[in-house]
Amino acid sequence: MKDIDRNTNGLLFNKVKQVLVIYNRNVLFSVIVWLVVCPIMGQTDSKLRGHLEGERLIMTLDENTLGKPMLLVKHGASDQYQVRWSKKADYLVLEAPPVYSLAGVLIPQGANGTTPILGRFPIESSIRQKGYVQVDLTDFVLLASISWQGNGQESVDRQQSYVDGVYNLDKEVVISTKRTILKNGKRISTVADFSFYLLPEPMKPRLFDHRMGFYGEYITDVLNHNPKPAVASIMRWRLEKKDKTQKLSEPERPIVFYLDRAIPEKWKPYIRAGILEWEPAFEAAGFKNALVIKELGSKDTLIPDNAMARSMIRWNMDEGVRKERRSSSTVHQITDFRTGEILKADIILAGTLAYLVDQYFIRCAPLDPRARQYLVPDSLKGELLQYITAHEAGHAFGIKDANFGEYAYPIEKTRDRDWLKTMGHTPSIMGYARHNYVVQPEDGIPPSLLIQKVGPMDQYHIQWGYREIQNVRRSSDELPILEHLVRQQDSVPWYRYNLNQYERVGPGTLNNVMDNDNPIESTRLGLKNMERVMKILDEMYHSGKTDRSVLERRYTATLELWYGEMQHVLSLVGGYSIQYRSLGQQGRVYNPIDREDQEQALSFFIEHVINPPHWLTHPNFLIGNRFSTHPDELMDYQQKLVLKLFGPHRMKRLEWMEEALGFRDLTEQVLMGFQTTLFQTKGINDRRRQALQKGFIALLVKVIGEGMGHSDKLGNFGYSERVKGLFMKAYTTLKTDLELSLERNSFSRNAGHLRHCLLIMEQAFP
Repeated sequence: MKDIDRNTNGLLFNKVKQVLVIYNRNVLFSVIVWLVVCPIMGQTDSKLRGHLEGERLIMTLDENTLGKPMLLVKHGASDQYQVRWSKKADYLVLEAPPVYSLAGVLIPQGANGTTPILGRFPIESSIRQKGYVQVDLTDFVLLASISWQGNGQESVDRQQSYVDGVYNLDKEVVISTKRTILKNGKRISTVADFSFYLLPEPMKPRLFDHRMGFYGEYITDVLNHNPKPAVASIMRWRLEKKDKTQKLSEPERPIVFYLDRAIPEKWKPYIRAGILEWEPAFEAAGFKNALVIKELGSKDTLIPDNAMARSMIRWNMDEGVRKERRSSSTVHQITDFRTGEILKADIILAGTLAYLVDQYFIRCAPLDPRARQYLVPDSLKGELLQYITAHEAGHAFGIKDANFGEYAYPIEKTRDRDWLKTMGHTPSIMGYARHNYVVQPEDGIPPSLLIQKVGPMDQYHIQWGYREIQNVRRSSDELPILEHLVRQQDSVPWYRYNLNQYERVGPGTLNNVMDNDNPIESTRLGLKNMERVMKILDEMYHSGKTDRSVLERRYTATLELWYGEMQHVLSLVGGYSIQYRSLGQQGRVYNPIDREDQEQALSFFIEHVINPPHWLTHPNFLIGNRFSTHPDELMDYQQKLVLKLFGPHRMKRLEWMEEALGFRDLTEQVLMGFQTTLFQTKGINDRRRQALQKGFIALLVKVIGEGMGHSDKLGNFGYSERVKGLFMKAYTTLKTDLELSLERNSFSRNAGHLRHCLLIMEQAFP
C-alpha cells in the first residue's frame, strides 16, 4: 500500500467523523474501504473492487462500468463468460449477452443465442456514495449456480464453503474460495478462484482461415473442431512492434510466463528452453525478445497466481505420488471473444516423468544409451520436459493439436543427420509424431536429434498469425498478404495442416506415428527397432537392472506403439492425402492414395496383424513373470485392427473411390483378400488366428444382419446395401469353404474349431 501524506490523512479522518454521526460501526468499515486511496494489492483502478465484511463478499462497482464488457473467469480451466452489469430498480443484473466479434459475427454464450442471466443481486443500502453501487456476491461465487463450459454445474455444500480472500488489482478483482463439492456421494474440498476483469480496448483481430491451425477466438466453438471456412478471429496475443520501421523489433509488451514456485530448480532450465524454442519463429514474424520467462519474487506473493495479468507455468507432476498417470499436460487460455486476444495462458505440466521416459524408451532405446540405464539421467528427463513444454507453449500461442506436415517428409530424410539438424524428423511440435523411431543404429544419429522439437511448420504458423502488417486499417485489408503466405502450402507440402477428427481419412491423420511419405517403410524400420527394444528389456531383466512393473509397463507401451504403426499402414487403404483449399483455389482437397500403394499396404497389414512375430507375442522376459494368457493386450489390438479395416467409414471411402475415381472392385479386393489369407492355414490353427476367424465371422453376421432384425440399423454410420451384399457373398463363400475343409479334416485338431465356426453361422442365418 502506498504512503498517504498527512494532509490526505487529515481529510480522511474528518470524513470518517462526519460519517460516524450517521452510520454505525459496520458501515464505517465500508466507508473506510471506499475512502482509502490505494486499496490492497496495488490496485490502480477504483472502478471495480471487492472486500470482505465478515464472511460476506461485497463487490463495489463504479456506475460507469455498467453496460461495459467485462470477463467473469473461473480459473483452473478455460472457463469464462463475457458479461455486463446493468441496473434494474434496486437490483444489479449480471448477464452474458452474445458477443459481437470484430470479425463480423455474433458469438452466442447462451442456448439458442439467448442472453442468460447469471445473477440478480439487491443493491446494498448500507452505504450511499454517488456514482457507486455495492452488491453481495457471497452465494454467487460459493454455490456455483451457473454452468461453466469446462465443468458444467456443480453441487456445493454451502456450510463447508467460504470466501478465503479478495485481491483488488488493476481493472480486476480476484476472489479466492474454498469449497466442498458433492460428487458421486462424496465430499471433495477444492480451491476455486474467480475474476471479474474489465476488458481493454479491443485490438485489431486476425481473421480465421481454416487452412491454418489456429484456434478461433472461442475455444469451445464448433469451428475449432470442424475444418471448414468460418467467420471468426484467430486466438493470439497482442504483439505490436515498438519500432514499426524496423524489420525486427521488440514488442511493446512481450509474452511473459512466470515459473511456478513448485517447479524443482533442476528442471527450470529445460522448461525455459522449451518456451524459448519458439524464439526463432517469433523473430521470423518480426519480433525479438518476444518471450520472457520470469521467477516469482517476494513481492509477487501479494498477487495471486491466477490473476489475469500473470500467465503461469504450473507444476503438477505426480513424481513421488503413489499412482501412475499418463502425460496430461495442457493449457488454459482466457481470451477476448471480440478479437481473439489471448489475455492469459497457463501452461500446466502434469502426469509423470516415468510416462515420458517410457514413451521415449520404446522408440529410441536402441539409439540412446541413456534410455537403457536403470536410473535414467536427469539430462534425458530434462530434454523430455523441454519437449512437452514446447508443445504446450504452442497451444499458449493459439495453435491447435492437429496433424502438421501432411504425409510430406521424405522417408530417407528422417535418417539424414543434416536434414534432422535443420528440419527435424517431423515438421511441427504440435502434432503427435513424438520421437524418431525410424532411425537405425547404423545411421549414427546423435540422441539430440531424436526428440521432437519446434519445426519449420511452427515457424510458418507464427509468421502467418503474428506478423504485423503495416498500413492497413481493417483486418480484411490484410487478407491478400496472408493469402500469399497460405499459398506456400501449394509448393511446400509440410506446411499443410490437417485437423484431427474422428474419422482417420489418410496417413497424415494418425497420432503417435511419424509424418512421412512412406508409412509402410517407416513401420518396417520401426518394427526392427521394436524388436531391439524387446531384447533390451530382456537384457535389463536378466541383469537385474529393472523390475517387473517397469517391464510390464514398457511392454504395454510397446504394444500400443505397434497398434499405432499398424494403423498408420492401414490408413493408406481407402486413404487420401489432404490439402484444405479456399473458394477459387484450384486443386482437390482430398487426393486418393495410389491404388498400388493401397494394395501394398493391405498385404503388409494382413501379414503383420494376422501373424504378429513371436518376439512380440512371447518376449523372453515375460516367461516366468506371467502365469496366464490374460490379459492379452495384443489380441485385443489385433481384433480392433480387423474392425478398423472393415469399419463403415472406410468401406464408404472405398466405394467412393470405385464410383468416382475408377478404382474398380477395390472394396471386394480388400474384403476377399483379408478373408482368404485369414482362413488359409497350414497345419494347426493357433489360438490367435482362431480368435480372429471367430471375430471376422461375427463381423460378417453383424453387417449382413443390419436391417434384418439381428442388429440395430446404424443409419449413416452403418454399411451401404452394396457392402452388405459383398459381405453376404463373402459369408456364403466362407461357409462353403469351411464345410469342405471340415469334410477333409473331420478328425484333425482343427475340426472342433471348424464345427464351432459353422455352428455360429448356422445359428445366425438358419
